[in-house]
Amino acid sequence: MTKHQLRAQTVTRRKFLQFTSLGISGGMVAAYGGRACVAPAQASASQPQLQLNLPPYPFFANLQSVMTEDRALLDHLLATYARKTPAASQNPIDFISRYIPVYVFERTLHPSESDDPDLSTRLWLMHLAGYFGGVWLRTEFVNAGVPRGAFPVAEASFASVVARINAALAAFNGDDAGALAYAEASLRGANLQGLTDSFGYNSGYLDQILTGAKPTNATAPAGYYSYNPAELYNGFYSVSEIRPLDKWRRRAARAATQPGSRYEAVVQGAGAADTLPAIQSAGVSRGKFVWAPGNQLNLNISNFDQAVYDLLLVTSVYFLQCVQATGLAALAAASVGDADWARAAVRSNAMTVPYGGSYGVGLFDGTGQMPTFTTL
Repeated sequence: MTKHQLRAQTVTRRKFLQFTSLGISGGMVAAYGGRACVAPAQASASQPQLQLNLPPYPFFANLQSVMTEDRALLDHLLATYARKTPAASQNPIDFISRYIPVYVFERTLHPSESDDPDLSTRLWLMHLAGYFGGVWLRTEFVNAGVPRGAFPVAEASFASVVARINAALAAFNGDDAGALAYAEASLRGANLQGLTDSFGYNSGYLDQILTGAKPTNATAPAGYYSYNPAELYNGFYSVSEIRPLDKWRRRAARAATQPGSRYEAVVQGAGAADTLPAIQSAGVSRGKFVWAPGNQLNLNISNFDQAVYDLLLVTSVYFLQCVQATGLAALAAASVGDADWARAAVRSNAMTVPYGGSYGVGLFDGTGQMPTFTTL
């Protein structure tokens, strides 16, 4: 695609990146390095076998420097998903972009010392979750008649993702002071990179697609997500929550009142716009604005059918839960100076990087292919 043709698209990469600074999230074999995969899920004699047909995906040398493919683990997760998920609800994007992230964050959010041998494989899983989630949403926009721009995917597309992962890994594997400093700093940062901004933005986005911007012919579930934008990391769900979320809610609440806690200092930062409530509130407003009806990026889900809408909601809400729990872990750790808690936040923050970053690449990959299931 020439530069002229790219500019002619409704949404170009340049425009997308400009709005990313405002806030938008909301993601071959020889060129990419990722191998196509047919992964069968073992089933009992009375249950059909589920096979994942995973198309080629970007897996350049820089990604391979921080991630390790583990097809056996993917097979194991697919078999578990097949056993636990009713056949009518089984969907490859539900598996890759909802089930896998829940699996990953329920493990990374545990307090930890350094040296986690599973980090590189879990980062790979989150790369799959993000990239194919973006490819899926792009596909559904196109199917709904919403034009999408595209740009070539290259190793440089993931340079920022890899750099941010390396920074998190250095903090995780370094000394206690470094882990604590990283955890506190991760509460702030660039739009959609700082945890508090990301939680606020994705709360506003989810609120918007549940109310003002929902599809014309689909129904939003009542009480799906409730939150108070004025209260830090305040969010509750009608769907099941990832198991660590409520633990970190309670730890953060205790940290706020513990004698000697730095909670208020962490929350207030440099004051004014640097306070965490101000950052969260700005994120909420931006999320609502970016996804409002008639938005400048043409993020229009009005023609999505019920099945597509339901999948968008469930993948979005579990992304939000993972960000929320990670933010609460960072807040609690920084407040009381617990390095093991900090490493839980650092490790989980590392997982959010490909979750969101690879999603952004998939969303603009015009050559991206969709994974499929085959029932054997």
